[in-house]
Amino acid sequence: MGMRYWIGASVLAFSLGLGGCADNEPTQTFPPADYSYLSQLHLNVATINIQDEAFPSPDSLSAKAPTPPDQALKQMAGQRLVASGQTGQADFIIKQAYISAAGENTISGAMDVQLNVADTGNLHTGYIHARISRKLDTGSKSATSRASLYELTNQMMQDMNVELEFQIRKKLMSWMTDAIGNPLVGGGVQQQSLTAPGTVPAPAVSTPAATLPPAVAPSVQQPPAATAVQPSVPDAIFPTGSGDDSVPAVSAPKQKSPPMGTLQLPSTSQSTSSGG
Repeated sequence: MGMRYWIGASVLAFSLGLGGCADNEPTQTFPPADYSYLSQLHLNVATINIQDEAFPSPDSLSAKAPTPPDQALKQMAGQRLVASGQTGQADFIIKQAYISAAGENTISGAMDVQLNVADTGNLHTGYIHARISRKLDTGSKSATSRASLYELTNQMMQDMNVELEFQIRKKLMSWMTDAIGNPLVGGGVQQQSLTAPGTVPAPAVSTPAATLPPAVAPSVQQPPAATAVQPSVPDAIFPTGSGDDSVPAVSAPKQKSPPMGTLQLPSTSQSTSSGG
């Protein structure tokens, strides 16, 4: 009787082992969730509380994932949302985070979060709502394997990071600060645009010389063409000039001898008589 019980227990354990191996892939390691490479979102509050109000359904596959969706959301909120104010608080609430089977080789998931902000005494409040959903067709791979669940979780987190930042910048911009706590609205963000939308910016004050118009470009002024230039070497015939200011310097010199044909040679008779 004891022998039969031992054999039956061995067969059952062997069958369970085969069944478990049939649905599992070879042992794999998966990097933990890390969102520190993304830009941080600084809020003008003193504290940020993370609350998990998501309750998995009975058929949820979330617990089998290397990083369950709600744990990934907590990691993201802790690394990206930063309290940079002196007073007030923010509440990051996980409303929904699950993965479930959607077919033979298909899984689907959804994430739903809410971010509430309030100053001291709740005099000023605000909130945003971000929700995403995804479906993954695993093809020939097992839809319930850890690798498939890990892939779908990463895809959903990519969508949630984009959606969450978009909603915060759209609806909670007045609550955002820079890294040292200075409000972005009325400060750095408005200084990025110095002109109204649709207007042409004023030209720069300094302009390169190469782009200046010819009228203002630096140049060497040439003397007027009509101005006479006096020679630097004295004239060989008139060293002191012509002496007449009314005559241009380039005019012909005055004649100093009688006109041609005025002088005549003495005749033969005159030469003879004068010699007697």
